[in-house]
Amino acid sequence: MIGLSERSFEAYLRESGILNATAIQQMESLTRVRSESVAALLRRTGMVAEEQLSHAMLRYTGWESVGLETLQPLEPVVRQSMIETGLSHAFCVQNGLIVWLTEGELNCATADFPGRSAGEVLQGKALQLGRAVRMWLARHGDVERLLAQLDTTGGRTAVHTGGNIAHLRELAEEGPIIELVNGLLSQAVTRRASDIHIEPGEAQFLVRVRVDGVMRELQRVPFDRFDATVCRIKILSQLDIAERRLPQDGRMTARIHGESFDVRVSVLPGVRGESVVLRLLRQDRQSYSLAGLGMLSDHAAMFEAWVKTPNGIVLVTGPTGSGKTTTLYTALDLGNDGLNKIVTVEDPVEYKLQGITQLQVNPDIGYTFASALRSILRHDPDVILIGEIRDQETASIAVQSALTGHLVFSTLHTNSGAGAVTRLVDMGIEPFLLASSLRGLMAQRLVRRLCPHCSQAVEHPSAQQTALLEGAVERARGVAPDMVSAKPQIRVPVGCDICLHTGYLGRIAVYELFDVDDALRHRILANTSETELIAELRQRGVRSMTDDGLLKAWVGITTVDEVLTV
Repeated sequence: MIGLSERSFEAYLRESGILNATAIQQMESLTRVRSESVAALLRRTGMVAEEQLSHAMLRYTGWESVGLETLQPLEPVVRQSMIETGLSHAFCVQNGLIVWLTEGELNCATADFPGRSAGEVLQGKALQLGRAVRMWLARHGDVERLLAQLDTTGGRTAVHTGGNIAHLRELAEEGPIIELVNGLLSQAVTRRASDIHIEPGEAQFLVRVRVDGVMRELQRVPFDRFDATVCRIKILSQLDIAERRLPQDGRMTARIHGESFDVRVSVLPGVRGESVVLRLLRQDRQSYSLAGLGMLSDHAAMFEAWVKTPNGIVLVTGPTGSGKTTTLYTALDLGNDGLNKIVTVEDPVEYKLQGITQLQVNPDIGYTFASALRSILRHDPDVILIGEIRDQETASIAVQSALTGHLVFSTLHTNSGAGAVTRLVDMGIEPFLLASSLRGLMAQRLVRRLCPHCSQAVEHPSAQQTALLEGAVERARGVAPDMVSAKPQIRVPVGCDICLHTGYLGRIAVYELFDVDDALRHRILANTSETELIAELRQRGVRSMTDDGLLKAWVGITTVDEVLTV
């Protein structure tokens, strides 16, 4: 009836090399546990990408594909055909089928192989109507969307659990939902994701992950599992499952592929339902060297000098997700020689460090950065790390701490290092206090690193790229002539299994660093604008983040396009 080969789909996947023997064995064990088709299992677990799965099914069955742009206009015809064939909406939903009649044919679009009973029903209806069955392969999300539109009982609300919290909790504790949430975490870790985004849609919800700073689709799941999935995450992160009107933040600990992760959970109500973001943080933090972070030799020497200075403020600036915390933790690693008392105030504490006192603020009970800092000073610290300077009170205490003999590291959300000066002045810090307390300023961004396994050398780069690279190299040689190689080693991304065919593997930082010397202190006292400070820095040969990135493209670490994009 549906033109399948005598060999099983599993055998076809093995013979075509889509799944290896280990994956086949894992798949068979999962299908034994649950009554689920092979295609549905592969789609749910992400063992095979949906596009690759669709191509395999088309080759295996010999069906033709049909898209939403073709199915959508057929909605009136599908409604009428359901009446003529006697196939109920419930039957179509249960089996994932879209049916419509044409002259001589009973057409059926599906994202899966119809089960034996469903196949017999279709064959029987076709025989009654004197038509032949013609099968079409559609995207799973397209089928779900059209079936939701055909639902005369209210679409999404038919599967929405509404206010039945007890029933929702029961669903969240059942095997399919537990397996779905565990599978999402497992897939995210396998893909080296930093975040998981669960976003509700119309007939399904979308799961995306952020890999090396870029969002990528992971999975589409039928909407009837959405509430239970969110409830499962809320239970694990100790959030209120009955609250759907207000944002909530929580956390949980998970062990994935033998590693322990601290998972930060954020739930945000939206017009289509709650949007959930899970941030994955390895509990066993990887220690970085300055070179591993991406600092070239001149920047590394300057940064190490800041770490060894006895007092002053070192500020790291950049947007959220630019690697500021990793840089500051590396500074603490360098300064943690057992001879200094180091205390941190963070919100939240992302990684636990040995030999360092770490405090987590709790604004709900009045334990803010400012109140924590006042208590810290009574503990006679040598080095203080403030997670972020957010207000005038915190900034004032940081400045006073630096002036009274402490080395203070902190972050600010500004676009440049020079912007930190104007931001602190805007907060109400007097310029003469800033000029006396600031020791070093830096700004950073993250760019993707080329995959070392598949990137290829470029013999003849474009004239535009050559001009950009040579300009950055000449400016760098004017300051540090021995730092940059004479011969370029420009490379481009290709893509392989190791980097998930993106051409990039991991990220590296690009920096702008400069000392606050006497000349800059005079500029700060004169209340110089950010634009004038930047012009002064360029005149003095301070390398911009763009130039720093282009130097890394010159030596084949990243690409010009990536630097200019970031």
